[in-house]
Amino acid sequence: MPSTGFSADTARRLTGVTYRQLDYWDKTGLVRPSIRSAEGKGSRRVYAFQDVVELRVVSRMLASGLSLPAVRKAVRYLQDHFDHVTRPLAQLTLVASGRSILVRTEDPRHLVDATSGGQVIVAVSVAAIARELEKNVVELSAPREIDFKLRGRAWRAILTPDLEAGGFTVEVPDLPGVITEADSVVEAKRMVREAAALWLDVDATRAKRRAR
Repeated sequence: MPSTGFSADTARRLTGVTYRQLDYWDKTGLVRPSIRSAEGKGSRRVYAFQDVVELRVVSRMLASGLSLPAVRKAVRYLQDHFDHVTRPLAQLTLVASGRSILVRTEDPRHLVDATSGGQVIVAVSVAAIARELEKNVVELSAPREIDFKLRGRAWRAILTPDLEAGGFTVEVPDLPGVITEADSVVEAKRMVREAAALWLDVDATRAKRRAR
């Protein structure tokens, strides 16, 4: 994946994790944004792709029935016993049950219990989660088109999602230089109409000057 960062809103949409969970896990050190942390009012978290993989893994673990304390205990174990792995939640193959997280080692027949006790009922493939997230990111970052009417004709605008800052960059191919930003599709339609109207006004003024 490219080294593009992901805003908290994008991370939430990709993983199904709530804002409250993102905030709590960051503050308690479970999963922290490695590109930029929230520092003070108005600042924004920016997550790397591996951060998002970790968020999805934790989410899957919780959904399989594990408690948050069990996940934390497993993370501490992985950090202590797999110190050659920098991002254990994003790199190791994990197997989860209602009480346990087991780690698949180089020997596929050998599992290490990271939480001690429990029966394996759900397998969590981190590699598969990463591949799934890559596909989700491609889909989420794909440009989309919207049509709007202005001064008697239809125009086409292209909305390109900004996964790091959130919102969209909006351009009108038929009006070079008409570029604006918006937080939502509704706002994009309003702002692109205003920008296009201004462009047409300036172009009309220039045309009058040239005709003199």
